[in-house]
Amino acid sequence: MAKAIASSFRFGDVAILDGDLGSGKTLFVKALSEALGSSDNVSSPTFTIANFYRIPGGFLLHADAYRLSGQAEFEDLGLSEFFPQSIVMIEWGLKVIDEFDEYLQITFEFVSENPDYRIINFSCAGDRWASEFQMLNQKLSNL
Repeated sequence: MAKAIASSFRFGDVAILDGDLGSGKTLFVKALSEALGSSDNVSSPTFTIANFYRIPGGFLLHADAYRLSGQAEFEDLGLSEFFPQSIVMIEWGLKVIDEFDEYLQITFEFVSENPDYRIINFSCAGDRWASEFQMLNQKLSNL
């Protein structure tokens, strides 16, 4: 799925990733990183707060807001200066969602009948993703 939608992302885009522990947020970022052309080793940024992965033309910025107290602490990290040259993925991003006017939100849910499956929901905010959302839905419906 990440491979199918990788071409939808542009530098400066933000995706808010939400879901329970172990629901697939980091696995999604790993697949996206590979699809965007990175050979860097992707790992959870829970303890480092943010990891940068090289992709052609810039970076994939993988942040984790789990241990942050909220938006003010996120702003203090100074990561926003890297946003223009990065595609930004924020795990536990609901903690800092008010920081952004435009984002793609990806929510991962366990399927109770089968722990190996997930329900993944997409929503968006802002003109950038509203215009892209129909094409994104087409790409996903073809999977």
